[in-house]
Amino acid sequence: MPAALLDTNVLFATASARDTHHDTAREIVSGVDRGQLPEAVVVDYVLAETVNLCTERLGADIGTQLLDRLTEGLHFEICRISKRDFETTRTIYRQYEELSFVDASLAAYIRRADIKSCTRSTTTSTLSTG
Repeated sequence: MPAALLDTNVLFATASARDTHHDTAREIVSGVDRGQLPEAVVVDYVLAETVNLCTERLGADIGTQLLDRLTEGLHFEICRISKRDFETTRTIYRQYEELSFVDASLAAYIRRADIKSCTRSTTTSTLSTG
């Protein structure tokens, strides 16, 4: 089964009961936990962003719980951004002003993993990685 790349929005929504996407996000992460969905890849920058956001908005206990769940879960892989990915991230970040640095790192990972396409539809631009 192929792996799925998770972003902060899904992971934070899992931890925050007040998030409008909480139920759906919880189903996704629980499905990964139980092995019913593809294994999940979490880029290290996404992990840091998510844990920091949870700690800031929901408290240190919630941030720590999510950190432990992702790092100890059998079906989650924490992927470190390589030096080459970092350089690609910098290039993408400069090219697409609407992307955060973390989102640019996801695009760099997608390019390296040879995932065929990635679209960001919040603006009129499209980021194609394939």
